[in-house]
Amino acid sequence: MGAIDNRTNQPVSKQTTFLRLMRCVSVFAVTIWLLVLLSDSLSTNEWHLITWMVLIVFYFFITIPVLGFWIYSFIKAVRTRTKTNNILLFFHIADLLLLGTAIYCANHRDCNANIMAEHYEMDGAWMRNIAKYERLILPDSTRLVIEFGEDECIPQADYLNKRFLKKLKTYLDDVGCIGIEIDNYQLKDYTKFRFRRVGMGIYSFRLYDRPLTLEQQDSLNANECLIVYNDSTVFEFGGGVLGGAQHFVGKQEFIDKRNKNVSQKLPNKGNKNKE
Repeated sequence: MGAIDNRTNQPVSKQTTFLRLMRCVSVFAVTIWLLVLLSDSLSTNEWHLITWMVLIVFYFFITIPVLGFWIYSFIKAVRTRTKTNNILLFFHIADLLLLGTAIYCANHRDCNANIMAEHYEMDGAWMRNIAKYERLILPDSTRLVIEFGEDECIPQADYLNKRFLKKLKTYLDDVGCIGIEIDNYQLKDYTKFRFRRVGMGIYSFRLYDRPLTLEQQDSLNANECLIVYNDSTVFEFGGGVLGGAQHFVGKQEFIDKRNKNVSQKLPNKGNKNKE
């Protein structure tokens, strides 16, 4: 009779052991995934997030069971208080905090035309000095596109040595920018400073070498991704590779507010005539 009982209890013991193992594996896997997600939400490189999402879809038949066991483990840990469940509950709570932090960070790296205007008023003059200096030291027929972050896209050229890059990064850090684009090959008359990445988009400053004519300003303003700030400065928004907003959000409101402020500063002709 004892042997029968042992045989009857054996499958239950194996099942319990298996479920406990899968709970630990699922919690470990989800914790690692959330840590990577948090890192991607803080990253300025949109390809990191894209690559991670593709991997999740590719391993769909693995992620679904893991998430299922994670949910089961969470419910089990809440309902039954044992030493193992208490440890797992701690990790479940940590996972929820990681998820909340990742979502918060991904949605609170804000940028808009007002932020760019304030930044330009503080650092615009120094940005122009950097643009002039870098354009002069680059050889003719050269296009420099570089963004400093976790990954750096660096053209293969002798003049881009470590000393040059370190100095350039220091300059960009001083003006709060993450990258720069200079095109001596097509003789473009502006330098682009990459200012800030938000989600899949990037905000940049275009600093023109010469003042724009009114016709040129109107032409640029007709582009939904551009805002002419003054006769030699343009704010630019570039949408990400996954689509999303392909226009400068809040552009019309910013322009209307600026026009209203300008009109209020102008002297009132009626009052002037009365005087």
